[in-house]
Amino acid sequence: MSSSNRTILLAVDQSKAALRAFNWYVENLHKREDTLILAHIHRMPDLPNKIMLTEMPSVGLLENYKIKTISSYEQSKELLTSYENLCKEHQITSKVILAENQDSPGHKICELVKANEVDILITGQRGLSKFDRIFLGSTSDYIIHHAQIPVIVVPPESKNH
Repeated sequence: MSSSNRTILLAVDQSKAALRAFNWYVENLHKREDTLILAHIHRMPDLPNKIMLTEMPSVGLLENYKIKTISSYEQSKELLTSYENLCKEHQITSKVILAENQDSPGHKICELVKANEVDILITGQRGLSKFDRIFLGSTSDYIIHHAQIPVIVVPPESKNH
């Protein structure tokens, strides 16, 4: 990794954890020569059971799902625009990636790391309970074990602060 030109990927979503990770990057890691990739993994809305269980779903059901999908996609684009604006405020060179979630967010993030020759990966941690981490897993746990580059996981704010 060249110390002068780094490519850093920040995984963002609508959570406070993602914004905290962005702020941590700005305050602790940012260098003028960095390129910050803002990556959001768009999750398609779940198909309603009525569509999945019906051989010929009604046009109304399909149209409603289409509207939800378009709305969800627009929200993802707005999220990335808000992070782009934050980058401009802080004079950070940035690039945005809006990717579809086909497997898991963690898997897709790791693919983006390879495809974009990322040097450092940053993500926020939502603070799942031990139970949730064991049974549901977490994106940060996945990328720590699969990214094959340095990963910074910004923890939730301590309750003691």
